[in-house]
Amino acid sequence: MKKIFYLLSMVVAVMTVSSCSNEQEDFFDDSSANRANAEIKNTIEVLSSASNGWIMQYFPGDPETWGGYNMLAKFDTDGKVTVANEVSFADYTETSYYSVKQSAGVMLSFDTYNNLFHVFSDPSAPLAGDQGSGMEGDYDFSVLSATKDKVVLKGRKQGTYLELTPMPTDMTWEDYLKKLTAVKNDMLSLKYTIDVNGKQFVASPYRRTLQVSTTDEDGNAKTITIPYVFCTDGIRTYMPVNVDGVEITGFKYSADGTYEADNGSGVVLKQVAQPLNQLLIGYQWFCYFPDMGTYGQIAWNYFHQGLSAIGDELIYGLIGTFNDRFGFHFASLASDGNTYSGGLNMDVTLIGDDKVTMQFAQSGYGSGAWYYENAEMDYALYPFGYAKPKTFTITTDNPKMPTYLILTDNDESRNVIKLSYNVVYFPFLTGE
Repeated sequence: MKKIFYLLSMVVAVMTVSSCSNEQEDFFDDSSANRANAEIKNTIEVLSSASNGWIMQYFPGDPETWGGYNMLAKFDTDGKVTVANEVSFADYTETSYYSVKQSAGVMLSFDTYNNLFHVFSDPSAPLAGDQGSGMEGDYDFSVLSATKDKVVLKGRKQGTYLELTPMPTDMTWEDYLKKLTAVKNDMLSLKYTIDVNGKQFVASPYRRTLQVSTTDEDGNAKTITIPYVFCTDGIRTYMPVNVDGVEITGFKYSADGTYEADNGSGVVLKQVAQPLNQLLIGYQWFCYFPDMGTYGQIAWNYFHQGLSAIGDELIYGLIGTFNDRFGFHFASLASDGNTYSGGLNMDVTLIGDDKVTMQFAQSGYGSGAWYYENAEMDYALYPFGYAKPKTFTITTDNPKMPTYLILTDNDESRNVIKLSYNVVYFPFLTGE
């Protein structure tokens, strides 16, 4: 009898424990759901609380590849978001939809396509990147924190971090983007130096990054990549970066081209204005038929006829240094759909800071020799120096960050050539 009573007691005890466990599980499930809903509600309230929207410092894909861009976003409580960005017109906005939901934490998603936001994630690469991948930016983000002073997001695919800070209420979006553009244009340079601990390192810009040439502990050359985003008061790095033992988080804008570190570390970033002939040989400058001048257009018409005779169209033609060779470099689209590229080498002599002498070096690389023999490519060199050397005086719009170089033939007044720093595709087609 005692054994039976004992067994019954054990059964009751087990049932009681099981009953309590179920009640606790139901309680926590309900509590977890409530907490998730509260987090979603709070996130929406925070996002919609900024009366003039948010400044979003957005790093698409790999920050070391693309650097950062500014977007402005205003969230409404009804699921609509209005967006502007620094790569479009300052007065242009687009409105689409967003959602905040629970998905392994609170997730902010830009649900419908927005030309200004999704330009960084569109696989068709409308802004930059390769077809099929684009810039690989995120449009779904984990909400790491959300307060009225700052929202911190993390991309679901790429894992990059984004910060949203409230847009000043006393400034219109258009005025903000115009001010940002003015600071950006003034700070841009083809070459910088960084002064750290009494040492000076060369920093070359690549997209929205700085490529700093330095050395490791053993004295071997290495390159430090610093992704950054422009601000209205300077630039901010994606993450703190260590250069020669000193942490860098950004630089403060100054009109004199010398930018002090924003963290008081004493590091200084300086613009470098290079001699104009060094700019010519150190970079790539694209040809555009309407900008070849009257003398150059005569020669390039023969070049175009030569290409047309074999069913080719010039994709691009440029003067400058490519693969450690100075000369004329090209890519051509053949009638079979294939692309062929190469170049014709040129001898170059620098005179002072703004003059240069050029002449065909009787050599080439890649498909250069074939096009020279079969497509009248020798005429492409006539304006620059073919049978005889030509001396040019070089001018530009901005020695620190030129958009073009103008080569003026010292002996032929009709031979004035404007070369573009930005890529010019199909230079003949765009001139027709």
